Amino acid sequence: MSINFRFYNDKDFMKIEEMILESYKWSLPAWGLSRHEFTRGAHIAWGNVCDNWRHTIGIWEENNKIISAVISEAIWNSECFFLFDSLERQNNTKLLESMFHHAETYFSCFKKDYKDNTRHLRLLLTPEYKKVKEMAISRGFKKENDLERLLIMPFGTKEFEIKLPEEYKILDGTQTPDFYLSNTHMFSFNYTLPTAETGEIGFSELRKMPNYNPKLDLCIVDEEEKPVGMAIIWYNEKMPYCELEPLGVVWWCRRKGIATALIHEAANRVMKINPKCRGMLGGDQKFYWDLGFKVESTSEIWHWQKKF
Repeated sequence: MSINFRFYNDKDFMKIEEMILESYKWSLPAWGLSRHEFTRGAHIAWGNVCDNWRHTIGIWEENNKIISAVISEAIWNSECFFLFDSLERQNNTKLLESMFHHAETYFSCFKKDYKDNTRHLRLLLTPEYKKVKEMAISRGFKKENDLERLLIMPFGTKEFEIKLPEEYKILDGTQTPDFYLSNTHMFSFNYTLPTAETGEIGFSELRKMPNYNPKLDLCIVDEEEKPVGMAIIWYNEKMPYCELEPLGVVWWCRRKGIATALIHEAANRVMKINPKCRGMLGGDQKFYWDLGFKVESTSEIWHWQKKF
């Protein structure tokens, strides 16, 4: 049967998510569940993500079934990801050519300070995408020295210890309003108040995502019931591990063990849901290394540019 191209519409969100969940069988995907749902939910706070996706995401179908896609975080930063319904699908040269052309035309961007009319594109590829890398080379892509490292904290058979100063307590999404998430996120990542006017909308949308679990949406409050830390875990039993996105602690409460307590509490809750879950995907900063997170896989970053 022939393979047909079309643009994304919002009804495709769950179809793409099903393809992502299937990919955990053969990869630690660069575009995983948390990235998919966080982008569709929270990025509404910082941009018109639904309409941006409608104008840019490419969908390829066979027998009315999505078999591949080119996607991004909808923030127009020249970065994109390739998705497939199976590892073998990358062997289809004609399909790859179409996907690369779409990526180069619809996702490449000028740099903010551009003066030479050069468009840039960054493509994140997992180790399993060998045929994709071969075609990237043939189309003039260059592999960057930097890698996106994917770190996982392994779970054991025992619960993690929760250490938290007495003036703090842990609540979850059944007890906290959307405002607590947006407020904590804003003061954790140091962006300005005008953005916060839409931040609450973004986190409200995030809580509507299909794999959102309010019991895995954690918030730490101080003695005045003000939120000072937050963490959300994404998990589906088709995944071998859970994913942390986001984690934040307000700047005036750091180095008090709040982030560690959030991670350990979240890990304990996931292990109760499914003891077979083998770990938690986190970030790539010293904090995570110190907590016992270890590199599970890496995604290569391939760069393409063209002057017009």
